[in-house]
Amino acid sequence: MLTLALGAGTVAGAGLLGPPAWAAGDLTGTYTLDSTGIWTGQQVTLTENELVDGTPDSVAERTVDWGDGSPVQALPAGATKATHKYAAVGSYPVTVKLTDADGEGTATITNASATVQVSTAIGSYKFAVASNWTWADGGATAKLLLSGVPATATRVWVDWGDGKTSLLGPKTAATTHYYPVGVHAAKITLENAQGRTTPVTTRGYTVKVDETRPTSTLTVPGKPTRASSWKTIQGTAKDGQIGMDSVGVQLWKWTATKDYYFNFSTRKWVRYTPGKTKIPNAAVTWRGVDAKGVWRVPVPGLGKGYSLEVDYVAVDRAGNDSGWKYKVQKLTS
Repeated sequence: MLTLALGAGTVAGAGLLGPPAWAAGDLTGTYTLDSTGIWTGQQVTLTENELVDGTPDSVAERTVDWGDGSPVQALPAGATKATHKYAAVGSYPVTVKLTDADGEGTATITNASATVQVSTAIGSYKFAVASNWTWADGGATAKLLLSGVPATATRVWVDWGDGKTSLLGPKTAATTHYYPVGVHAAKITLENAQGRTTPVTTRGYTVKVDETRPTSTLTVPGKPTRASSWKTIQGTAKDGQIGMDSVGVQLWKWTATKDYYFNFSTRKWVRYTPGKTKIPNAAVTWRGVDAKGVWRVPVPGLGKGYSLEVDYVAVDRAGNDSGWKYKVQKLTS
């Protein structure tokens, strides 16, 4: 709290009044600023604590110069408070002027300690990633990171730029928001007793449609004609955009007279008769990939004299697929 005391003259130093401007009667006032340190976009409030007019037949005119080049503000009759927002960083001396309506004298105060210091609100606000991929008509969940929020902030407002707003506590380190396809930016506004700050705009967050197919390969063992080399069938799959979902695998084996498909549910080979056997969903297994993009499928029941066929396809999280591929290998040992 800062108190500005003024009387019939100009204050030349702390607690020292200048010579009276008139003898007809004293015109004095005491004014208080609720803060002298704020952030851009916030406001200060000037309160009139006392006004003594020794010339009751006239009306004291009261004006405030906020020091930032804005028009001088006159206090309406009966008003005891005035507020003002500061838009730019700087140092602004606040001056209160009292003028007797009959024009016989004035009282003005200008004091270095009555200077409002305006600074930019601190803090770092950014999205965890600059962009993300989705499917057609989809969206993505953006993660906003907040750090360095000043301890004097009591609220943090996030305007997501799509008509939605979130209210956070000052200690919130991260929050999320779902965006549709497009380029988006969030505006962060701090708040305390002096009001809300000028918003800080983050860098853009882009949600793009992934229309690119993933890639997939089958790893052929060093001795491909040996049945035991195929006990675990594996390969790799990768996607350069939204990321991999899974790899579908279907297995067949046959001799000159008999065909079989592998049932992944029962873990057994099932005889297949063209035109009669209905292929179940269990004839295909879907496997995820590890951190290196490798997928694996263990397969029992392979032996010499069969031809093995491995069918495989990679699918990304947007639903794009690599297209089915296959490998046929004759097992001779």
